[in-house]
Amino acid sequence: MNARELVWTMLSEINDRDVLSHVALAEAFARNPPEGAERALATRLLHGTLERQMTIDAVLERQTGRPVTKIKPKIRNLLRMSVYQMLYLQRVPAAVACNEAVSLAKKRGLAGLAGFVNGTLRGLDRAVTAAGGQRGYLLEVAETLPESERLGFLYSVPGWIPELWRKDFPKANVETMLQAFLEESGVGVRCNESRGTVEELTEALAKEGAGPEPGILDNCLRLGGIGNPASLAAYRDGRFSVQDTSAALAGNLLPLTKGMRVLDLCAAPGGKTVHAADRLAAAAAAAGLPAEGSYEVIARDVSEEKLPAIREQIDRVKLPNVRLAAADATVFDRTLEGWADVVIADVPCSGLGVIGRKPDIKYKTKPEDIASLAATQREIARQAVRYVKSGGYLAYSTCTVARAENEDVASFIASLGLEPVDLRDQLPAVIREACERQGGLDGIGVQMFPEPGLWDGFYIAGFRKK
Repeated sequence: MNARELVWTMLSEINDRDVLSHVALAEAFARNPPEGAERALATRLLHGTLERQMTIDAVLERQTGRPVTKIKPKIRNLLRMSVYQMLYLQRVPAAVACNEAVSLAKKRGLAGLAGFVNGTLRGLDRAVTAAGGQRGYLLEVAETLPESERLGFLYSVPGWIPELWRKDFPKANVETMLQAFLEESGVGVRCNESRGTVEELTEALAKEGAGPEPGILDNCLRLGGIGNPASLAAYRDGRFSVQDTSAALAGNLLPLTKGMRVLDLCAAPGGKTVHAADRLAAAAAAAGLPAEGSYEVIARDVSEEKLPAIREQIDRVKLPNVRLAAADATVFDRTLEGWADVVIADVPCSGLGVIGRKPDIKYKTKPEDIASLAATQREIARQAVRYVKSGGYLAYSTCTVARAENEDVASFIASLGLEPVDLRDQLPAVIREACERQGGLDGIGVQMFPEPGLWDGFYIAGFRKK
């Protein structure tokens, strides 16, 4: 099965059977493992088609004169993949994309619809040529749309997302935020400082050909020369964790010192648990103390199925003193009341800040989900406050860009008697400037907006218990 046929199968599973994209990709590669160029093409086609699917569907409706929902599902997914190649890939001739699609339709017993596939794609090829190329065609179509639909078409997002951002963040550059989701940003990694210095990690990664470059944060790097970071010896040795700048910043801002107790309420997939435990282990080592028994971290998640993956990360970095348990963060546990020096509440959210990494979000999330999630976040925060000891610290964070889930919940936490901590002086200058310019520091906490090639959208707030 070649790359295109493999992607066609995956698109059908994702779009018609509601399988998550990363699950479909992993299962497809396990069943029919492609190699070299075919593997790279399959990955690019799948991610690119999903990223641009809303734009592609609008183009298909324009070319066929019918709603995309009226096109047979298998043919619809075949056309989506083909249109992506014709509009967004530079090295695939339109004739090749068209011929491959027709051949696949015939191979899968859909010869009766091969003429429809051929006519649709040939017609698009003529329209693109007449418009002067791929970008010219897309801009030409966008110019025919009202402003409320233009950004959605160009950046392939449902219109309610840019409308929400315009309302919530009038100073923010919405188009830049949308552009960030579609730009390559490389692989961000954070040095596990209990396992060595950033300088030592940089040297090790360079020897492995990973192309490490300095990150925005002192303890982070960007990798430019590697596809799968988990294949590196430095990763297997626990010397780094894969983490975006914004998520790493949330961990950096935790006021951790040796000997502390930390409670992570919504721990999956484990990034912040590992970050906190790593910092505590490094602090113990700096004080000449053994890591064993010198701090304590409790990590909980509502999904018991996710705990083994968290444990795998903890063991990989060789971090003692971390206990895992399945627990619903909205339900209070009296045994931990006033127990923690630091409570981490990185709560379930709409994920609007990380659409670039998880394109499924923009197809599955609905406007009404925001209010429902905010109610859950408030309930988690209500319980989280009770776990913080007197003088302790509560960290609230999300990977979204929505006032109802961020600033409004932070205000709710403050109403429970905790004192907001001003984080702006702890931010790197480039992040502080970007946040100030777009209104991300106008209230409680730090609202980071997606920046092309630099960081994801993220919200971070800190509170002290009086």
